Amino acid sequence: MPYYHRKAMTNKVVIIGCGWLGQQLARPLVHAGYQVFGSRQSSASAAALPEPIQGFTLALNQPLLESDRLLAMLADAWVICSIAPGRASPSGYVSALQQLAMLCQQAGFRGGIHFSSTGVYQGVDGHLNEQTTLSETQPRAVLLAEGEQALQQQGNWLTLRLGGLMGPGRHPARFTQGKRLADAQQPVNMLHSAEVVQAVLALLPVWPLSQPCYNLSSPALVSKQAFYHAATAALGLPDSAFDTETAAPWRKVESLAIERDTPFRYRYRDARDALADC
Repeated sequence: MPYYHRKAMTNKVVIIGCGWLGQQLARPLVHAGYQVFGSRQSSASAAALPEPIQGFTLALNQPLLESDRLLAMLADAWVICSIAPGRASPSGYVSALQQLAMLCQQAGFRGGIHFSSTGVYQGVDGHLNEQTTLSETQPRAVLLAEGEQALQQQGNWLTLRLGGLMGPGRHPARFTQGKRLADAQQPVNMLHSAEVVQAVLALLPVWPLSQPCYNLSSPALVSKQAFYHAATAALGLPDSAFDTETAAPWRKVESLAIERDTPFRYRYRDARDALADC
């Protein structure tokens, strides 16, 4: 695997946790002129990453191998953190992000984008924006918030709070088959992976941003029942069944600040329009 000296790598992106979402970033970034590196936890997974990604092994929370090469790769790089919080060891998620933040600072990176989740608003009701006070009692919301802070405390990190992801190989209609869903009138907060790609491409050239966090979710108000009705119809599957006797508090993630402050524009303003591209 090739590594390059600092001067030769001034237009590179390093994707930490290069899975389903990270791999979709690679070709558009290369087309835009970036050199793309992607990490996986095992050498076999790293070697299996498709071109044009240059795969490498990185297991955070473990002793680092070839740390000098890692620091050289992170130097002057844009870093995309696409690490999802594990359910088995929540504390390991936060410590992994703390380690990553310190490595990036030590290397002299250019800046980083962290993919968080609108799940950080769990336990809070109403219209939710980037300034909403988060719950301190919902374990997953607390974990996500601690992960965001672990990176932002080191400086030069931007958090993107992503809605529920759909895209190639992830059609929402398949998530619900055989299940009875609650909260029929609850707004959905969904996002096509292509929007994430376009956001990254739009944000890097205008760095630094005017605020440290943006929500990214299809902005139109669409109910859960209307969305999953459209999703199942798109695949010719039986309509989703809803339990109409229960209703959760109403929660809508507001996601237009990123359009106000940056060149990014949503392709799928209504999440139902993205179903044809899943």
